[in-house]
Parts: sequence; C-alpha cells; structure tokens
Amino acid sequence: MSQKRKGSGRLVPTRPTGVEYRVKYGIHLVTEVKQHGRGVRPAHWARCSVRSATDHRIPNGAYFLHADEGGVFQVKSTGKVWHYLAAA
Repeated sequence: MSQKRKGSGRLVPTRPTGVEYRVKYGIHLVTEVKQHGRGVRPAHWARCSVRSATDHRIPNGAYFLHADEGGVFQVKSTGKVWHYLAAA
C-alpha cells in the first residue's frame, strides 16, 4: 500500500553550511511491510518532486527535507531528478 504526501518545508544540505531553501514537495510513501525475525529492512532511493517555493535554483547534492507538517526525509538531486531514501 502507498500514500501520497504533498506539502512545504525547508531543505537543508547534509553538510552544515547555514543555507536552507523553502520548498514544495511531493512524495509517494511506501507502507512498511512487516517481516518476521530480525532482518534488516531494505532501503532504496525512490523518485519524488522538490521545487523551490521562490523559484531559486537548488544545487545538486544531498539534503534533509524538514516538512512543515512534521517529519524529516533524506533527499538527493542529480540533474533535474529528485529521490528520497525510502525504507520498505
């Protein structure tokens, strides 16, 4: 099962730079599948959308997305494609 989450927040580089960007985002969340035992949950990069709320250019790189509605997501940009780290 999956959910769509849209909203706004602030994008902060993973390295401390003092820079942050106001953004609007859309993430297609994957619901966690329960497994028996103690296995490690697999993680993978899934596509998402992130765009500047003020039409500023956001450099490629790794970021933390702090959603205004709560929650923090790890995201990265390569070219014009955005991905978030999804744990299934």
